[in-house]
Amino acid sequence: MMQADVLAFLEFTDELGIVPWLAGGWGADAEGGIQTRPHDDLDLFVDARDAATLAQHLALLGFTAKVDQPWHVIYADSHDRRIDVRLFERDGAEITHGPEERWPAAILDGYGLIGSRTVRRVLVG
Repeated sequence: MMQADVLAFLEFTDELGIVPWLAGGWGADAEGGIQTRPHDDLDLFVDARDAATLAQHLALLGFTAKVDQPWHVIYADSHDRRIDVRLFERDGAEITHGPEERWPAAILDGYGLIGSRTVRRVLVG
């Protein structure tokens, strides 16, 4: 996934009113404000309430679900761009990812840079 693809995706989610939190390689690179290596995909955390809207609009862009589990969906398009979405719900001072994974909601407090754009990022490895 190229930086231009990431920035285009973030503009797309802005238009939809969806807030993604970057994780994985792009999340780590956002922490330092510079791309350190090529990335095969874009790892995200997204509020589960936005899952249907995101899926519908990604389908309009040619993305299909390659892995479709209740809390984890990987989308890909014909150019092999992959978006790896981890869904979460807020539960007071925690977020949950499925029935067994819980983290402090503060993991959503991270920010970083992709190019000149400020992005939200997950504060978990």
